[in-house]
Amino acid sequence: MIPSIWKRYARWLHTRWPAGVVEKLPEVREDGSTNVPGLYITGDLTGIPLLKFAADGGAKVVRRIASDPELEKLRAIEAHDLVIIGAGVSGMAAALEAKRLDLDFVLLEAAEPFATIANFPKGKTIFTYPTDMVPEGELQPTAPVKEELLAQLRAQTIERGIEPRVARAERVRRNGKLLEVALAGADPLLARRVVVAIGRSGNFRKLGVPGEDSGKVFNRLHDPKDFAGKEVLVVGGGDSAMETAIALAQCGAAVTLSYRKAEFSRPKPENIERLEALIADPSADVSIEQPVSERVTTSVGPFLEGYRRPGSVRLMLASRVLAIEEDSVRLRDSNGETVTIPNDTVFSMIGREPPLEFFRRSGVKLRGETVGWEWACVIAFFVAVFLIYDWKNDGWLSHAIPALSRPDAFPQNAPKLLSSLGSWWARHVADRSTVIGTLAVSMKSRSFYYTLFYTLCIGFFGWKRIRRRRTRYVTAQ
Repeated sequence: MIPSIWKRYARWLHTRWPAGVVEKLPEVREDGSTNVPGLYITGDLTGIPLLKFAADGGAKVVRRIASDPELEKLRAIEAHDLVIIGAGVSGMAAALEAKRLDLDFVLLEAAEPFATIANFPKGKTIFTYPTDMVPEGELQPTAPVKEELLAQLRAQTIERGIEPRVARAERVRRNGKLLEVALAGADPLLARRVVVAIGRSGNFRKLGVPGEDSGKVFNRLHDPKDFAGKEVLVVGGGDSAMETAIALAQCGAAVTLSYRKAEFSRPKPENIERLEALIADPSADVSIEQPVSERVTTSVGPFLEGYRRPGSVRLMLASRVLAIEEDSVRLRDSNGETVTIPNDTVFSMIGREPPLEFFRRSGVKLRGETVGWEWACVIAFFVAVFLIYDWKNDGWLSHAIPALSRPDAFPQNAPKLLSSLGSWWARHVADRSTVIGTLAVSMKSRSFYYTLFYTLCIGFFGWKRIRRRRTRYVTAQ
């Protein structure tokens, strides 16, 4: 019973509460604004990679911009009301709302509209969560399959006159009261407000193993039918990796899914059920168009040795790729042993690095990144802590400044200072049985101030943490 309780607690702690290294993403306030006045961020970079939230956020941020009285004041200066960077779901939703509100806007896109969805595998099932949510604005993604969803989104945007300008934004910077959007190979644009909706469209993350640059390693799956009968390794533990493995197996590939952790982290329950169905029966129909059960599984069956027939999926949880070779892949399994499996193709589905350089060039603060004066503040804080601790122990500081050790110096004179506040204070300071008398004696000790400083620090940072993440766990902690 007790081990089971601790196991459940550990799972809750590590899958319901963020732990480890803070992911570097732009710091975005609840209204979408950033530390750069007039620059807003919406979509995937706000931390919620769901289509409906992206559409909702894009429409809402433009409504906030349009209702800002400062926007009207800036119209005396020649510039666009709004520049929207990125023509994905969030950017297109923002453009639709800007058009509805009759704003002078420009929509920029470096690739193609809805590029992320366009690069999904053929026939990919799209989960438009939450199912009962209706996003604000005119963009309403509801179609359940890639091709249908793309057609739906294009009908709601491009066919209604929302046409992005093909251009790559390199940075955004303040230009007086306006914002200047620098473009690659073109003149910059002046805008009163800028919305960045580029998603996590940076470079693909690397496995960092020999052979990764060979021609058989891919980061995207376009048509799973091309890999029928192939031995395929899929690396990753997110929904993209799971969906890639499922699509390949359905089209007749023999798939191994490798993930470095022992359990999948917060997967979509549909994907878990489809994987379980394929592991149990490679010929199973796992399209799952009907509603799934409410059961959420966080780990899937064991690694099945020798289960390699076409259409199968086997899992290697807690494993790591060591090297990619011409006709095989070497991995370290959950027991720490090196195994070699036959392989024709590898899909590295471990995500992308956010486009951090764009935000650094634009002066947008990134969470988890300390720069410039912040380092000076951190160093000054630790110097102050050291000096207070040294002063408490009558150390180097007291010897360097003899006046600190005189009998009439602070804090030895604390009772005298309290007494000087008036006769009531003097009477209570002299009476050791009162709170004031006890406090006066305590204030003669340097340890009293060190403890007070420490307690105030703990209280201040605790208060800041509760404000940042209002959960019962943090508050109780």
